[in-house]
Amino acid sequence: MLFACCPIQALADSVPGIERMHFRTYGPAQGLSQATARVMVQDRSGFIWIGTQDGLSRFDGYEFRVYKADRDDPWSLSQNHVLALAADADGSLWIGTQAGGLNHYDPLLDRFVSYRADPARHTAIASNQVTALLLDRDDRLWVANSVGRMQWLDRARAELVDTPVGTQPALRMVRSMLQTADGGIWLGARDGLWRVEADGSGLRELRDRDNAALDVHALAQAPDGDVWVGVAENGLYRLDEDGRFIEHYGESSNSADNALPDRAVRALLADADGSLWIAGNSRGLARLDPARRHFTHYPHDPARDHTVAANRLSALLRGRMGTLFVGSWANGFSVHDPRTEAFTRIESIANDARTLPSRQAMTVWGDPDGTLWAGVLEGGGLVHLDPAHGVLARFTHDPQVAGSLSHDFVQFITRTRDGSLWIATMGGGLNRLRPGSSQFEHFRHDPADDRSLAEDSILYLYEDRAGTLWAGTLSKGLDELCAGCTEFVHHPPDPLGADSATHIGGEAVGNIVETPAGDLWLGLRSAGLNRYNRSTRTFEHFHHDRKDPGSIGSDAISTMAVDSRGELWIGTQGGGISHLLPESEAAPRFETFGSKQGIAAEAIGAIAEDAEGRFWISTTSGISRFDRERERFINFGPNDGTLSSGYWINGTTRLPGGLIVFSGLEGISIFDPLRVSLRQPQKPLATRLLLQNIPVQLRWRDPASPLDVSLWLGGRIDLDHDQDNVTIEFAAFDFADPESIRYSYRLEGHDPQWIETGANRRFATYTDLAAGSYRLLLRARRDGTDWLQGQEQSVDLRVAPSAWASPIAYFSYFLATALLISLIALQARATLRRREAVQEAIRQSEERLKLSLWGSGGELWDIDLRTRSMVRDNMLMNLAVNVEAAGDSIDSYEPFIHAEDLPHFKTALRAHLKGHTAAFETTYRALGVKHDWIWVISRGRLVERDASGHGVRMAGTTHDISALKNAEDALRRLNEELEQRVERRTADLRSANADLQQALDRLTLTQRQLVEAEKLASLGALVAGIAHEINTPIGVSVTAASHLTEEAGRISRLLAAGELKRSDLERFANAAQDSSQMILRNLQRADRLVRSFKQVAVDQSSEDRRIVDLGAAIEEILTTLGPTLKKSPHRIDLVCVEKVVCETAPGALYQIITNLLMNSLIHAFPDGQPGRIGITVARHAETIAIEYEDNGVGMDEVACARIFDPFFTTRRGSGGSGLGMHIVYNLVTQVLGGTIVVDSAPGSGFRLSICFKG
Repeated sequence: MLFACCPIQALADSVPGIERMHFRTYGPAQGLSQATARVMVQDRSGFIWIGTQDGLSRFDGYEFRVYKADRDDPWSLSQNHVLALAADADGSLWIGTQAGGLNHYDPLLDRFVSYRADPARHTAIASNQVTALLLDRDDRLWVANSVGRMQWLDRARAELVDTPVGTQPALRMVRSMLQTADGGIWLGARDGLWRVEADGSGLRELRDRDNAALDVHALAQAPDGDVWVGVAENGLYRLDEDGRFIEHYGESSNSADNALPDRAVRALLADADGSLWIAGNSRGLARLDPARRHFTHYPHDPARDHTVAANRLSALLRGRMGTLFVGSWANGFSVHDPRTEAFTRIESIANDARTLPSRQAMTVWGDPDGTLWAGVLEGGGLVHLDPAHGVLARFTHDPQVAGSLSHDFVQFITRTRDGSLWIATMGGGLNRLRPGSSQFEHFRHDPADDRSLAEDSILYLYEDRAGTLWAGTLSKGLDELCAGCTEFVHHPPDPLGADSATHIGGEAVGNIVETPAGDLWLGLRSAGLNRYNRSTRTFEHFHHDRKDPGSIGSDAISTMAVDSRGELWIGTQGGGISHLLPESEAAPRFETFGSKQGIAAEAIGAIAEDAEGRFWISTTSGISRFDRERERFINFGPNDGTLSSGYWINGTTRLPGGLIVFSGLEGISIFDPLRVSLRQPQKPLATRLLLQNIPVQLRWRDPASPLDVSLWLGGRIDLDHDQDNVTIEFAAFDFADPESIRYSYRLEGHDPQWIETGANRRFATYTDLAAGSYRLLLRARRDGTDWLQGQEQSVDLRVAPSAWASPIAYFSYFLATALLISLIALQARATLRRREAVQEAIRQSEERLKLSLWGSGGELWDIDLRTRSMVRDNMLMNLAVNVEAAGDSIDSYEPFIHAEDLPHFKTALRAHLKGHTAAFETTYRALGVKHDWIWVISRGRLVERDASGHGVRMAGTTHDISALKNAEDALRRLNEELEQRVERRTADLRSANADLQQALDRLTLTQRQLVEAEKLASLGALVAGIAHEINTPIGVSVTAASHLTEEAGRISRLLAAGELKRSDLERFANAAQDSSQMILRNLQRADRLVRSFKQVAVDQSSEDRRIVDLGAAIEEILTTLGPTLKKSPHRIDLVCVEKVVCETAPGALYQIITNLLMNSLIHAFPDGQPGRIGITVARHAETIAIEYEDNGVGMDEVACARIFDPFFTTRRGSGGSGLGMHIVYNLVTQVLGGTIVVDSAPGSGFRLSICFKG
């Protein structure tokens, strides 16, 4: 158990819990073919190839393409277990397998060529187990195999030839080959280390100082020329280029605190800076600094997902962009970007007192000596640590020690000018640790002392320029402790929760900061921003207003900072960052930056400014850098080395050298902002083509394919005209953080501008491209940076024209067009001749028109409305205007129109000119040559309009209608005489109509009486039927009662005579029981008949509606009609499959059923033969259907057409009134509101359908 203060000895450089290496691991879950990454290479295009025990995987940073053996495909990989890989300079790949020989991958055609062992051919590969491959500087491929026969590849002949080394049993398991700077070839084998010249001569073995053979797994040459040799169980050897041993790192060669972590070395990688990476067989990864002779150990930790993939490792690779790849035996491979080493992580390791006691570092404070004070949650208390050496001391609450920390929940830490360290706790008040002291002074809330701390839960501490310490509390507002004072001044919130100038705006004060202007700004957890004026002791309140873009981003203030310019920046929870505009201090206005401007998360933890004026902002998603001049964010997430769970609010401090510190949920991040560099992506490559969302094979596999060679190697896409859905996928190789890459593409000849997309949508899809040639341009950038200029990748795409758009088709179109033009020319000549004929016809027509006008006596006029001039042909010479008018115009014509008719003439003319009438027509009186008045009629219409739609020309005719007017006068006189005659006749008709109405009223009354009679007759029949039905049970009951009376008399007589026996009593008891049961049954039957009669009688006499079970109601109706029906030989079937309940008029239903049955009994079966009557009841959705039918004689079309007419009957004189079906029709259509349809034919029976809503 730790005491209140636990100093810890300074630690060595390789300190647990202080981590700069950040790995990202890929395995089968991400698409790797199998968990064992035995060997890895990067090809010329940038793909990473991983050989596993179950296939070969190609990786582009996002997806794996897995190649496996396929016995049905001769161009597939020969065997799945890959032991060796070599990337050729031409972009191809050489693959050595465990049992499938040597494979050559051709990236242009995306296929493999196999070289297998064949004892009959000396030029075949010696063994199908290829253990190692090497491409030397002359591009010569060295092939090591399991029989110890070293071979070269003859590229020209595609054959394997033996090297001068020949067959050596010691070379049967060569695991690693290396060509050193002097050209020599080093062979590391299970049975020794060998060196040979580049031409294969001079083979010699290199042994250790004890002359023992080395079991070699790995070889690497350092920049200084020395060769490093990793062996199976004895550590690491260092030799010069000539093979002389320099040193050995093993169990006994180093001090215990700096030994080689794992003596079982499986892979080596020498970096350009001289450092050496060592992959061990059981203890993970290590890095050797040869100059310091110091090892740094990077083991796998299952509890931390950013450590190396596993402790049993198998391969190392340094990628082209500096990325480190580490292959493991059971967990895929890990990727490390050296740029992530800019971020140092201070973490907690379980059960290791040298590390943080808990992962959650709530708050931090940096001292000038470079050490840190951290408040650690989950009981961690206060920790003092050195970022280079680990934890120095830990302070926790001890109830037995008065000077211990008052509470383990440390919320905030600050140091004042006097050197005192102040610690705010949640629940323990304030703690003060004076310089040189190990005892804490406590400031707690005392209910009896109103000058004590307002409460014991403190959120924030701040010392202003005057030395006053300000404390923000959780629920009591703001406390003030002046320099040298021991009593607090309280600034509580308004008790009513209102914004008051005399009170702080909220309970929880989470931030306090002073600006150069002397303003004290207060950030409240949920109540916005306050400004406190210490001279007037008043508060100003500022809140978020969604309608006001100049308000703060959110009322939940998480952090505040004043920058080097003296400007205030405010971080919020959910509202991004707000900046107080410098010129608006009097009336504060803010600008806000959030996710729309590029920050990864709007929940802000803390803000720090670097030496170049850029802001570093911790959030729930990582750390963001903000360039205020360009207003641009660059985000750094877990793959860049930041904490994956985010950071606490107000958790930041500074360390000497410009280091920035952020505390978070998984520890502490420390970084030098000037060392943080961006990872720029490579030029993007097109990786796959899809048609209709189906991947496309190359043309050598599919002759119909539009692609001849691989896209990323310049393959052109040749599409047919009907291949209208094409997708091109692409990737820019970033293996550590590919999700941060942004892409854009543009199809030249189609897209007017670049189309931007994220890493999760790395494809461009086009449909219905027109025929022609296109070029797809691709580019990439890191999120928050500019597009890389000159780094566009292009893909050529051609869409073939359809058969009707080919050159041959266009030539045919030309010929057709020429032929068409010739035909048009001939047609034009024919048209000209026809036009001349038409013009002659028009001339002749005009002559005929003039003759027709002369014959009709009409005058033709044509008015130019712009000049009001008039042209007239065939003028009426009996009109004075044609003789006396001064000119031909509408104005000279109007004076000759009768004064009473002129207004009507003008009104009709204006109405037509305004478009209100289709034609102009009016009759009027015109002055005759004898100065009498002549009636004329003028008709015409607009025949020409201007561009605005106004009429400019009007034409028509004028006719003399004097004779017509005279005839009209005569006709008018005749009409007056006729009207007098009509009035006399009308009076006679009125008298006759009165007589007819009286007769109709009598007829209507008679009809009503007949209908009522029908109802009464039905009711009488009902009563008779019920009486008949009741008679039977009543008669049986009387008979039984009489028998019982006789038996009772007999018993009385026997009793009086003294002759009563037991048998007599038993006989009487049996008779009494049988008789009483018979009486009871028949009386119950009579009761049911009476109740049924009552219900039917009520329904029949009333048209009220009620809810009924339709099937049961019809059953009761049939029961009441029982006497009538029993007299007939006919069978009546009622079918109601499902219960049909509805609201209807039962009385109307009774009359309908009764009339239908009576109609069938009287008319359907005249010969007395037995028949069948059927009634079917069903519900269809909201509609009730009653189907009535019989198999009687039926009716002809005439009877069907008149069946519902009143008084219509086919059995006149047989007792029928002819009103039954008429009543049925009225009840169905008027009372039930339904429809009725009849279907019948002679000999085919009768069918009637009734439908109504129910």
